[in-house]
Amino acid sequence: MKDRSKAELFRALGYQDQHEALDARLVDAGLTTPGKERISAAKRARVAEALGEAFVRVCRRGDCQAFAPGRWPNRTVVAATAPSKCEVCGGSAAAVAREAALRACGRAGWRRLCVVGGSPKARTAIEREHRPPPELRLIDGTVARTRSIAKDDLAWADHVVVWGGTQLDHKVSKLYTSAPTCTTVVRRSVQALWEHIATAADRAGD
Repeated sequence: MKDRSKAELFRALGYQDQHEALDARLVDAGLTTPGKERISAAKRARVAEALGEAFVRVCRRGDCQAFAPGRWPNRTVVAATAPSKCEVCGGSAAAVAREAALRACGRAGWRRLCVVGGSPKARTAIEREHRPPPELRLIDGTVARTRSIAKDDLAWADHVVVWGGTQLDHKVSKLYTSAPTCTTVVRRSVQALWEHIATAADRAGD
């Protein structure tokens, strides 16, 4: 493969600026030499790995900027070329809401959450993107559930959210809604779910 400009490679990997610091990291990793302006395109994967160990790309959103240092204390925050390259939100409002909810759960001491309802697509997206803590138990609201099983869910979770307005059988939801640790979100989006969890956690921590 041909050589390419280091600055071009840095931007392609999502790093907007601080290229001198990035270059110094590559020198330390033995991937280049000081003062060299170009680098082999074949080294792209190794460059991405070396930079990812030392830096975290973050967009201009204030909440992303505030969140990154605590999440990655051993990595230096640098500007991302675009919101889609941000390692906090990835350009997604739902991801921003999720990170805010996780912080709120941490403040409230919530280690386990149970969500009742939601479409299969929404639950799959949550399972794919979420990394504990807190642990999540996602319950299909269209499948019959016994009172005994629901009691176990309530005992296991620090908080239960009934996801109203989604695919949810009333016979399932009523097993949970009377519990003091249960709240209901009426909007159907994943973003709305995380926003509700953040609000509920903040209220619990007051």
